[in-house]
Amino acid sequence: MSEKDTSVFEELDQAIAILKNHFLPLKGQSIDEVKLARRALIAMVSALGDPFTNYIPAAQLQSYQSRKVETVVGIGLQVEFDCQGVARIISALTGSPADMEEIRAGDELCAVDETRIKGSDAKQLAKLLNGPENSTVTLTIVNKEGEEKEISVQRHPVDVDYIGWHDVDDQIACVRISWFSGTGYQWFIDQMRDKLARGIRGVILDIRSNSGGSIISTRNIFSSLCDQEVMYYGKKQGEDNIKDRVLGAHLFDVPVVVLINEGTFSAGEVLAGALQDYGRAVIVGSISGGKGSMQQVFPLEGKIGGALRITTAANCTPSGRIVQGNGIEPDVRIDQRYSGLFVDDGPQNISMDGRAYLKKIRLDRLVQEHGEGEVLPVWEKGDLQLKKAIEILRESL
Repeated sequence: MSEKDTSVFEELDQAIAILKNHFLPLKGQSIDEVKLARRALIAMVSALGDPFTNYIPAAQLQSYQSRKVETVVGIGLQVEFDCQGVARIISALTGSPADMEEIRAGDELCAVDETRIKGSDAKQLAKLLNGPENSTVTLTIVNKEGEEKEISVQRHPVDVDYIGWHDVDDQIACVRISWFSGTGYQWFIDQMRDKLARGIRGVILDIRSNSGGSIISTRNIFSSLCDQEVMYYGKKQGEDNIKDRVLGAHLFDVPVVVLINEGTFSAGEVLAGALQDYGRAVIVGSISGGKGSMQQVFPLEGKIGGALRITTAANCTPSGRIVQGNGIEPDVRIDQRYSGLFVDDGPQNISMDGRAYLKKIRLDRLVQEHGEGEVLPVWEKGDLQLKKAIEILRESL
């Protein structure tokens, strides 16, 4: 820190001292130094003008970190609020404590323990469902027949899968990656080997509405598909262009089509851009979101607590294309309206009934907002981006 910087922060110390010595609290409250410091920290990072650099309060840090891992402690119940604000059960994660016949897609979740579920506060609901391992939660559920019942479920570690596979036909498989989790690449590689052994000859990599995740996992997936050394170039504070080299071995040479949309960000854009630059895959969909930066979380110890999530690197594709603010332009552009109707986001280890019911809720929401005449024709045409990807692969096989 320079001498000038030091004097600036000394002035802040002086300002705090003046407040402590001279401020008259009209409502009788005393000055909370920790609260002042947190507010000052929030203002400082906000002044940087970077929407991806922010302060994470201690109360939100656990929730933020839980998204970075594949195991959480809870009951594994996926719930969505419908148009009327009613909490509807979508599905239980496969193998989770809530994975039982008594809990079905479409049932209404009325209460958790003695707390009634009102409105559409998803964060509050998640807090109620999750909790210490081996603790018990009681769900009050009304099924489709109108019968109310109470079900007690014990909380345990729950595996969350962000990668899901399905066969399009006997030659083409589609892998959906909704988030690049830390060890997801191993599941990807294992499933690829299994699919190829069973005769699959082409793969659709669906990373639509994938907001990012582990760059290490992304690099391993890239290296398994492409024999090039560099996935992207990055620039960090005080350093010139850094070659982000791949980690794993090149394993698969099958034709690949990658699906992206306006909700594809960060690591997903890095992967799509690199595969496109090297001619390793055909990119189909709409222009991606254009987040060409990477963030790192730095925990804060002491009274302030929480953590700083800050941008530490900017990147571009191997050919030098800047991702930030530009996104990745598809080779075949298919702008799909209401793409959320066709993209499975979040955990992938939920039931097919749950997926269908979730899409019904989203369809109902859109119809309520935009009208049947605008939404239903889109729904009836189906997933145009996926259809195009299948068409391209079939022509190449």
